[in-house]
Amino acid sequence: MKSDLKELEKQYLEKLMDRIISIRKERGISQEKLAIESDVARSLMRGYERKERNISFANLIRIIKLGFNMPVEEFFSEGFDKGLKKVPKKNK
Repeated sequence: MKSDLKELEKQYLEKLMDRIISIRKERGISQEKLAIESDVARSLMRGYERKERNISFANLIRIIKLGFNMPVEEFFSEGFDKGLKKVPKKNK
């Protein structure tokens, strides 16, 4: 069960980073500019995009709201988790 949860976390983290990279590139924003606008260290931003670092909730919100000037709902639009593996429910 723990390995299933770890795999799910990894999948969501990758999906999250792919979404950030995709929006950044669509908007023609450099990684450095996004870091500055979001008030996130450039080294952290680089680590996030390389999928080497786990993003904090606070930095995720900064990127969405300050860097992209986007509603959180739009970032996590319908279908965000489409195609990701489901974790089996625990038996109580």
